[in-house]
Amino acid sequence: MADKDKLVARLLINAALPLTRVLVEENPGLAKKYARWDRVVQFQVESDPDLACHLLIKDGAVHYVGGRHENPDIDFAFKNAAAFNALMTGKIGIPKIRGALKNFSTLAGFLPLMLGLTLLLPSKKPKDPQKRALKVKMLLYFISVALSQLNKAGDEEMKKFTGPMPDRIFQWSVAPDGPAVYLRVKKGRTKAGKGLYTRRKPFVHMIFSSLEGAFLVLTGQIDNVEAMKLGHLTVDGSPEYGKDIASIMKRIEAMVS
Repeated sequence: MADKDKLVARLLINAALPLTRVLVEENPGLAKKYARWDRVVQFQVESDPDLACHLLIKDGAVHYVGGRHENPDIDFAFKNAAAFNALMTGKIGIPKIRGALKNFSTLAGFLPLMLGLTLLLPSKKPKDPQKRALKVKMLLYFISVALSQLNKAGDEEMKKFTGPMPDRIFQWSVAPDGPAVYLRVKKGRTKAGKGLYTRRKPFVHMIFSSLEGAFLVLTGQIDNVEAMKLGHLTVDGSPEYGKDIASIMKRIEAMVS
């Protein structure tokens, strides 16, 4: 279904590709590799002008920019949204890679970031504690932005959830000092953010007891009910709305799997 493909592509472009920045921030080796770079890598769906972004890799950091760039060094161009989604979700999706011959060193140097994004895939359940912690951070960052993007795309279920809602905060955090994200909802509008929202008490706060507990829940190895029974998850605030937003989170997970 074309509309569904476009929606999934929008979530992946706006919520998954920005995580390349996190991968570099968490990997000093990659930051060192890109210390002298000043290059642009673009992703675009050729059949849809709304589905495009580019990554500015400069001075050891990655900067995400929505939309097309006039002269990227490498351009991953997909004929349609389904082809882009296939590549990003671990299936077969082969794009045109413009600039690959002329800028082969850029393509080769960028590939570790593409491989790093595969950590988001449900099949990836690393044993290494650092990689498990990184996956938790990436999944939390992804889900908060994806929820907001789902709303901005006009998804009926999400708009029904956010439309009548006054100014409220939905917070996710990992105790004692792990990553945290939030979603602010106000009369049909949404905004995702990182960290703890401090201006008011969250309407719903999902608190994971540890990185390991968060890993088990966010990778679907246990559900929220079991997690609460085992002490891995505490939901502070409205249980009804907590259940509703957890259901929408599961929808997103199913869409991008």
